[in-house]
Amino acid sequence: THPIDLDMGAYLREAESLGIMRNPLRAIRYWDRMIEPMLAALIDVCVEGIGDADVVVAHPKTLFSAIGAEAAGALFVMSAPLPIIERTAQYPMPATFAKQHGTFWNRLSWMPLDHGMAPYRKRINALRARYGLQPVGNRIDYSEWMGRPALRLIANSEHILPRPSDWDEKVVMTGSWTLPPTTHALDPALEAFLQAGEAPVYVGFGSMVAQHPTRLVNAVVKGLKMAGLRGVIGRGWAQLPKRAGSHVHFIDSAPHEVLFKRCCALVHHGGAGTVAAGLEAGKPSLIIPFIADQPWWAERLREQGLGPPAMKPAQITAGRFARALRQLVENEGWAQKCWAVSEKLACENGTARAANLIEAEAQDWEQR
Repeated sequence: THPIDLDMGAYLREAESLGIMRNPLRAIRYWDRMIEPMLAALIDVCVEGIGDADVVVAHPKTLFSAIGAEAAGALFVMSAPLPIIERTAQYPMPATFAKQHGTFWNRLSWMPLDHGMAPYRKRINALRARYGLQPVGNRIDYSEWMGRPALRLIANSEHILPRPSDWDEKVVMTGSWTLPPTTHALDPALEAFLQAGEAPVYVGFGSMVAQHPTRLVNAVVKGLKMAGLRGVIGRGWAQLPKRAGSHVHFIDSAPHEVLFKRCCALVHHGGAGTVAAGLEAGKPSLIIPFIADQPWWAERLREQGLGPPAMKPAQITAGRFARALRQLVENEGWAQKCWAVSEKLACENGTARAANLIEAEAQDWEQR
């Protein structure tokens, strides 16, 4: 693996201070400050760092990884933790709009892939020329690799997100890619809090950076108290400020696969990994989305009866949050459906399936 030399926590906090989190187009205004450092880090890892690799498995955000793979003559497998790399009419493209508007509008929503390379094409083609490769256009298309149908892996479960019928057989939903179960115990202070009363609600926003973190935390802490519930609050990359209260416990981090099973319900930002972890634990989630695909995930869960509609961060007051929490923990339908999904997910091993598919594809590639 090749880590990218970028402090994403600090990066996102700066993006929030510049207003980019609320309006991603503002990144263009700060191109030299926000985009260039990321592009430089990606080039270093995704082109020069590939070397003589035989197989490259990449996320679509690693813009230059295909250049390094093609220059090395390596097999290239595109993978993503959400269905963003293959068009479908079954649902809209994540990060465009969340709600269903019919097949016509769903197809139309994927148009960004037709122009996705435009802001970077000059940079990409200059790199391709350096390695003796032909230039590319604006369109993003992962369906072929060096003249052959390409394997594309979606690290989602069909039990959470039904597989679109208009995908070809080389697009595979493997199930979530998870790490082996942790053998570490929870922090003693967290364990003591969990044992001291009823199962709490987990509240955390992962890598998201809140615009008004103090106001958000105050509403969460007060809302939990108004609802008569205890809460474990993850500070996350936003570094949410701590607030006193015997009914709440703040943590910097904890393994989701352990903690979520000890909670009665979850409140989070709706990232693909957290959505999957919540359902693997069999717990209903209230999603408070910030950007990108997060509103999309909230809507997909709502469609399937796995949770309530999303609540925007700006809408959160103590009273609204308390009412939403009571609905979340008291709705038996959501709880039952989430538990049923968790039993199906327990029979999956998305990591192993993905590894097997990549190995089989690599063997076929060597024999071409």
